[in-house]
Amino acid sequence: MAVEAAVHTIVHYEIPANDANALKAFYGSVFDWEFSTAPGMDDYFMVDPAGTRNLAIAVYPRQMEGSGPTNYVSVEDVKKYAAKITAAGGQMIHTFTVTGMGHGAVGLDPEGNMIGLWQSDSAAKES
Repeated sequence: MAVEAAVHTIVHYEIPANDANALKAFYGSVFDWEFSTAPGMDDYFMVDPAGTRNLAIAVYPRQMEGSGPTNYVSVEDVKKYAAKITAAGGQMIHTFTVTGMGHGAVGLDPEGNMIGLWQSDSAAKES
């Protein structure tokens, strides 16, 4: 996940794959992206295409059949924005914490599209 970025901008983009290594190789050959394994996640590959730490793109094994890419938007408070998504007609699927990086949530907009929320927090700890 991106460390610090302007709020309400896309900071992370996840691409699920049936074969993560093959998809990583595809994007690498097309765009010259060099993926690295995310710390503590052997099958989650990330690239920072601009080298700014403001946007990360990840390729990882598909968790659910038919799932598609997810955009993560930087927010000040994941819980607050999860509630706003629900109030506006969307639904939340789950929340999570990445130790030393921040807090996230994944939900659906009213059309059923995945939307992610990300709150950077270097002091974050999984509970």
